[in-house]
Amino acid sequence: MLSLEGKQIAFTGARKQDEVKQLVANFGGVAHIRPAQGTILTDEEEIGPAMRRVIAEGADWVIFTTGQGAQRLLDVARQSDMLWDWLRLLRTARVAARGYKTRKLLKEWAISPAVSDDDGTSAGLMRAFGEAPQLDGRKVVVQLHGERPERLLRWLEDNGAVVETLMPYIHVPPPESDIRSFLEELQERKFDAVAFTSALQVRYLFEMAGRFGMKEMLRSRLSGDVLAAAVGKVTAEALEEEGVAPVLQPSDQRIGSLVVKLARYFQTGSFDESQ
Repeated sequence: MLSLEGKQIAFTGARKQDEVKQLVANFGGVAHIRPAQGTILTDEEEIGPAMRRVIAEGADWVIFTTGQGAQRLLDVARQSDMLWDWLRLLRTARVAARGYKTRKLLKEWAISPAVSDDDGTSAGLMRAFGEAPQLDGRKVVVQLHGERPERLLRWLEDNGAVVETLMPYIHVPPPESDIRSFLEELQERKFDAVAFTSALQVRYLFEMAGRFGMKEMLRSRLSGDVLAAAVGKVTAEALEEEGVAPVLQPSDQRIGSLVVKLARYFQTGSFDESQ
């Protein structure tokens, strides 16, 4: 039977804390939430008028890049008494979606994306569009995800799209004192593994580690005594770009699958899911 008995696992995402703790506890381990990014929802008075303008002007394509962002836009639409107008737009325009969580949310509202990625990345979404002749001269509304996906936006513009963006939330660094304490815990080998759920968490953590003169320590720990784990290909690539190897990641983008893979690794010592 798979087990995390006695294992201390740090998670750098702040969302669904109780669920994460219970998932790890189900395998006998202990989850420690150590947020490496903060999220601030865009004020309704700021995003609401932009959504009304999009509804009034219409759109040929609407691209959702995260489930959290898609949900925030639905929430603002409901709070601003324009939910049905927003849903009508999504059912008349063509919709593209990046990521499993985004597709799951849209399905709940009976919205079927015409285009979706196969790996949770913007690059995968671009591949799914193919040569993108359908974008030339078309108005494309892109839901941003805390930061501007410059590669995706540039690709859309290069293919002739008229791009408008909606920013339902922004990411901010966590308090420096919290990150310093987390880095000190890593230095003292208090965790058996650290699970990252976004590339931005990786970037913030390494950036702050550099400020504190602890970057080499962080890279060494995550490549040695402390197992680095990642949800999603983009997150894993961010760790690899920082020189961290190996990186454990599940075949899908779900936190539950990551916890199962952690339990399998600590039981077998192998990244191979067949063991």
